Parts: sequence; structure tokens; C-alpha cells
Amino acid sequence: MARSEAKTIVCSPKDEQTQIDLMSRFYWKLLSTQEVRQLDSHLELRGENLYSVTKDVRYVKLAFQRETDIPHYEMIKGLEKDYNALPIPKFPKILPINGCLFVGLSVVLWPITLPLWLVYLIFFYSLNKSKAQREYDQLVISRQEIMERLDHIEKLPATA
Repeated sequence: MARSEAKTIVCSPKDEQTQIDLMSRFYWKLLSTQEVRQLDSHLELRGENLYSVTKDVRYVKLAFQRETDIPHYEMIKGLEKDYNALPIPKFPKILPINGCLFVGLSVVLWPITLPLWLVYLIFFYSLNKSKAQREYDQLVISRQEIMERLDHIEKLPATA
């Protein structure tokens, strides 16, 4: 009797097919897919007015299964672990704080906020953006290397 393992992941609806394709590279088989919609409604008091605020969140839940007796299982599992452990760089925001708040402050306090934003743009944003871009480029290379190693494993004889 074959043993298997199961995994469930959550992703955005637009990333569903990409996630399925990625998981299949690591020999996971899609068992089920479920689109989930969460509605959260509450009342907020703004000044003297009461507003009903609704937050709509949509995501897809994907359930996978993988046999543990596939050839080279441990190597495939290790490559998957390495792939998932790669750090995802965080790109800086062009505005140092919430965009609406910054624009609102800029309208009133532009003589102060404009020079501060330029300093932020030159010294923080541009340096951190280039660092994040280098990290992202390395992430792409590392992912490609893992996929090439996975391709190599697939070509190995099953008895090795």
C-alpha cells in the first residue's frame, strides 16, 4: 500500500494556476480547489455619521497529495524545502507613509513634506529599491537553479 502526504495552501484567485503548476513540479497532485469569500461587516462612527463598512476577501484553497514512494522522493522533498525557504525581498514604498495621509499632509505642509520626501526618495527609497532588486534577481536565479536540479533528478534512473 502506497503512503502519501497531503498539503493545503491558500493563494489569490489570480495565482491559482501558477501555484498548481509549481506544486506539480514537485510531484504534488491537485485533490481539490475551493474559492473562499469572506465578508466582514461592521459599523464605524465618523464624526456624527454612522457608516456600514464591508471588507470582502477572496482567496483560493488548494489541497494537494503526493505519494512518498516516488523515485528520489527525499531529493525532491529537499529541493522543495530549499525552494520554499528562499527569502522574498520586500520592496520599499514610494511614499514613506500611507499615500492618502501623505498627500493630505503635503497639501497643507508642502514646504516641510516636499524636502523630507526628496530626502527619503534619494537616501532611503532608491538605495533600498536597488538592494531589493538585487535580492529579487538572486531569487530568480536561485529558483531557476532549483528547477534545473529538479529536471536533472527527473532524468535519473528510478533505481538510483
